[in-house]
Amino acid sequence: MPDLSLPTRREWIFAVKTFAASMLALYIALAAGLPRPYWAMATVFIVANPLAGATRSKALYRALGTVIGASAAVLFTPLFVGEPVVLSAVVAIWTGGLLFVSFLDRTPRSYMFMLSGYSLPLIALPTVGDPSTVFDVALARSQEIILGITCTSLVSALVLPQSLGAVVAGRVGGWLTDASSWIRDVLAGTGDRLAETLKLAPDVKAVDQLIGQLRYDPDMAAVVVHARQLRGRLVMLPALLSSLADRLAAIRRNGGRLPPEIEVLCWEVDAWIASTGQAQEDGGRRLAARIVEIRARHAGETRGGDWTSLLQDGALARLADLVDLWSDCIALKREILAGRKARRTLALRLKNVAAEVPHYDFGMMAFAALSAIGGLFTASLIWIYSGWDQGAGFVLIAGVAGAFFASLDNPLPQLKQMAILTTLGCIVAGIYVFGVLPQVTTFAGLVVVFAPVYLALPILIGRPKTMFIGLLLAVNSATLMTLQEVYTANFTLFVNGAIAAVLGVVFTLVWAILTRPFGAALAARRLESQGWREIADLAAGRRTDAAPVFAGRFFDRLGQLVPRLGQQGSDRSSEAFTEMRVGLNVLDLKEAARQLAGPQRASVEAVLAGVARFYRQKAEGVGPASPAADLRDRIDAAIAACRDSAATGGRQRAIQGLVGLRRAMFAGSPPPTPPNVPGRVAPPAEPAFALAAE
Repeated sequence: MPDLSLPTRREWIFAVKTFAASMLALYIALAAGLPRPYWAMATVFIVANPLAGATRSKALYRALGTVIGASAAVLFTPLFVGEPVVLSAVVAIWTGGLLFVSFLDRTPRSYMFMLSGYSLPLIALPTVGDPSTVFDVALARSQEIILGITCTSLVSALVLPQSLGAVVAGRVGGWLTDASSWIRDVLAGTGDRLAETLKLAPDVKAVDQLIGQLRYDPDMAAVVVHARQLRGRLVMLPALLSSLADRLAAIRRNGGRLPPEIEVLCWEVDAWIASTGQAQEDGGRRLAARIVEIRARHAGETRGGDWTSLLQDGALARLADLVDLWSDCIALKREILAGRKARRTLALRLKNVAAEVPHYDFGMMAFAALSAIGGLFTASLIWIYSGWDQGAGFVLIAGVAGAFFASLDNPLPQLKQMAILTTLGCIVAGIYVFGVLPQVTTFAGLVVVFAPVYLALPILIGRPKTMFIGLLLAVNSATLMTLQEVYTANFTLFVNGAIAAVLGVVFTLVWAILTRPFGAALAARRLESQGWREIADLAAGRRTDAAPVFAGRFFDRLGQLVPRLGQQGSDRSSEAFTEMRVGLNVLDLKEAARQLAGPQRASVEAVLAGVARFYRQKAEGVGPASPAADLRDRIDAAIAACRDSAATGGRQRAIQGLVGLRRAMFAGSPPPTPPNVPGRVAPPAEPAFALAAE
């Protein structure tokens, strides 16, 4: 549902600034005698953003993208003007190729590549009848767009600018409020809200975009650094909470309740997280020291004790990580809220944090780009062989629509909305061209008649839920009016242009139905399979990623997977963090195995081989859905071998990794049955969810 609430003061300020910039750009373009002054006006609505940093980034990359696309038009049009089919192929390949490059870039810079792609047909196709004009058209379009960009940037920077810092700080506050609630529920063992942390994955993607735009706010350099550090810690939070909740629940099942020492510690951590001010900062150091002391005191139990002692040590280790992580979050939030006064360097406690590593599904990206190429080329052929005078406009809109929605699994809802909004834009333009503008004789009068519509549309543009609606209405109506210094109106040309615009969207809609019928299901299956294959490769030693790299890429993949699973109504998304835990434990075991020797190392490597085999078969769709009991027995044997070995640097890490792996992959199994001695494991009871060994 669109947001129909009354505009706020901030929204009115943005609307007035945007309208003023559009009228300024239009006035200068008309006074300078530019051939298409309406493009300067339309550009203002494309670039405008309530936040100064976002406006700067979009302005910069729109200017660069336009110049690159215009240069390509000047190069290719004269070369292939005698071969319209070849020119159409070149235009389509250029557009789709740069679209693929834009998929690879997660920063605001991606807009430059996409715009460079579809700027070529916007300039080249209308000039194919007279290629000698291509340079003049390219130059004029670049001037018009740069004029609109300049006006927007000046008004945004000089008139009540709004910094991105406040937006990032607000998002950080929302993050930490939700995170503290999830942490306290896990510590108390009340309810199961851990699945709610899944919504953090799409949120991180949105904040990544904010951080990218924040780079263009010159006073926010330190905030950018701290926001990225905070992001890395929050990415680790869901897997950490999942592991901690699992350990605490397993301990409670075994003994009915937590040991008094751990229960008191959980209460103290809960109270510390709920505290504020200096008490919160001091409490973190005190709790960290206390956990170290408790773990040291119980170190002997870990080596010779029962399964519960291993779970307790794992819970303490996760609590230590949690205290370090939350201490860092508190310090980073304080610096982010300080904004321009933030310190550039900060002493942080948690070292093993997620890196910013994107996951790319190159197959789906290539398919999306090829689909856009095919659509644009087919539209061009329709124009060429139909002899349609207004066919260039049809191809242009088809190319733009195809580029904008190429990354979506199912672009049909957006394309349907675009078709409706394009039609409405044509109606608004028609009312102005034939009903209002003939009565206007001065530029001041033009401003007055434009105000009711073009003051309201920026309010829609400034709201995320209605941004697309406002942007399409503003840009389509402004360009379809084809304003000139001297009023001219040709009903036949106007109607033909409007029909071409609407049919361009309809064509792209039909093309998407024919070429992309699978929706989100195929992409989700591929992402799941890629995650399983990555775990298998890590366990088999085919990949040597560090834990921060794995965690960052896995979480990025989750950000792509979770919304797609939600569209299918699948509940498998809750298993995703368990698989992230499996991968992190595999990396711990790989590192620990390098420090082990003899039977201990062999037992750990046997476990890793079993994990690799299970996930490889799962990725290929040829194995069981759940791991077999044989793998559980290997884990139990490896735990026994490591517990009864002499103390080495990797023994404790190996035990923690093995316990974590067993809990992640066999949460429904009973604990190992004693006696656990090297080379002999008592036959465990059949696990609730395990299949027979192959």
